[in-house]
Amino acid sequence: MIRFRACLSWAVRAVSVVAAVPMVALGFLLASCDNADSDGKRGTAAASDVAAVPKTVVKLQLNWLPEPEFGGFYAAQLQGIFEKEGLAVEIVPGGPNIPAPQLAASGKVDFAIVSGPQVVELAEQGGDLVALFAVYQGNPMGVMVHAASPYETLGQLWESNATVAMEQGLAEFAWLSKAYAGGKLRMVPWGGNLAQFASDPSLACQCFITAEPVSMELQGVKTRVFRIGESGFDPYNAIVATSRAYYEKNRATCVAMVRACAAGWRAYLDDAGPANVAMSALNPGMSKEAMDRAAVVQRNLIETDETKRVGLGGMRLPRWEETVKQLVEIGRVKKPPSADALFSWDMTANTAR
Repeated sequence: MIRFRACLSWAVRAVSVVAAVPMVALGFLLASCDNADSDGKRGTAAASDVAAVPKTVVKLQLNWLPEPEFGGFYAAQLQGIFEKEGLAVEIVPGGPNIPAPQLAASGKVDFAIVSGPQVVELAEQGGDLVALFAVYQGNPMGVMVHAASPYETLGQLWESNATVAMEQGLAEFAWLSKAYAGGKLRMVPWGGNLAQFASDPSLACQCFITAEPVSMELQGVKTRVFRIGESGFDPYNAIVATSRAYYEKNRATCVAMVRACAAGWRAYLDDAGPANVAMSALNPGMSKEAMDRAAVVQRNLIETDETKRVGLGGMRLPRWEETVKQLVEIGRVKKPPSADALFSWDMTANTAR
């Protein structure tokens, strides 16, 4: 499971991508089951009331396969939360060659999952996305080393003569190279070969903290992960975004989407099991056990002291300003957009200055 969300992929993982349409039907089924009374009778009145309300049909394009980083969206579908907000949401799985940001910017999908740097960089390229909801409050990207590695911090590793397997065209790589100058670090291409990492105790490699480290743990290989956020590069990630044109024409739908996402993520954080079962059926490349472990690992990146103030998925202007500033510093952006314009100000339950 190899990918760095700041670019579209790190390596192609050989898994079967199952269409998301069956999840819609599954969500409706489970939602209706939840309406059963204690004596086994259905709450038909409540169910019919929900069904009678016209639904706004929208597509949510993921930037990867169904995994715990999207758990709250599947929970919202399974528990009928989207329906209650008047939405019929089709969750479309992504993959290594799916340009989710461009699909949203061009209006080919209504919403897509993107990273903070992608929102900023796309703005300079002429795209115009509005960030609505940020699942990850902390950067989920990292560098993985073996548990016995002599390096205790990311700075120590980067200023050493160690060998690190990593895609070098990433904003994260550029930032690390700026933040930790010096040393004789040896960079090699990363092809996603975890067997190579497992057999070489001296090798370090890029990772998404809910993926590669969990896979190694299940194989009995003990690792440690240095979060790239500890270097100071800590943009929002797993962001629900839409095009500005859609945002301006469909404010009520965007507000409903934000409310549903927040409720769905609350449900997933409270009980990840049902959504993990559904996602593992859609993505056989990641087991239910791996998803359960990943859900625990990612929790402190989703629910933070900050979200206690701004709500799950909430965003603040200073964080966006810092991301823009850092991307300018490493030369990824030459004409920086205004940070105010990058995310929604009127989703008052989930954004704050």
